[in-house]
Amino acid sequence: MLAAAAVALAFALSACSSTASPGGSASLALPSVDVSAAASAGAQAALTALDGVDAAITANQTSAGLTTDEAASLKSMTASIRTALQTGDMTAAKTAFESFSTKFSGMAAKLNTDAGKQLTNAVAALKAAIAAG
Repeated sequence: MLAAAAVALAFALSACSSTASPGGSASLALPSVDVSAAASAGAQAALTALDGVDAAITANQTSAGLTTDEAASLKSMTASIRTALQTGDMTAAKTAFESFSTKFSGMAAKLNTDAGKQLTNAVAALKAAIAAG
């Protein structure tokens, strides 16, 4: 009886398998994961966070927290991050964010308004989204 159950199990496994090896043992096909879709979702989250950073940069320029040149410099850097995310290059996005973060850190001390806090929070959200992406 036990031998019959073992044969039935082996038959069932080989029937479920997409390929059976010549020795009679079966291999099971594992489900695939669409890595590009996961990466795309991570990039999309980072792009959404980046929109928040750009809006906060503009808010800080109009509230006199950032000069026109400072805002333009930061937006140029966010454009580099955006291009990397849109092309799916997370390594380049992380590198561009590190450059942006260094530049932003030098300006953060003078951003002590509500708009400045908004920008600081938006940058933190972008950092988390890029790290997760």
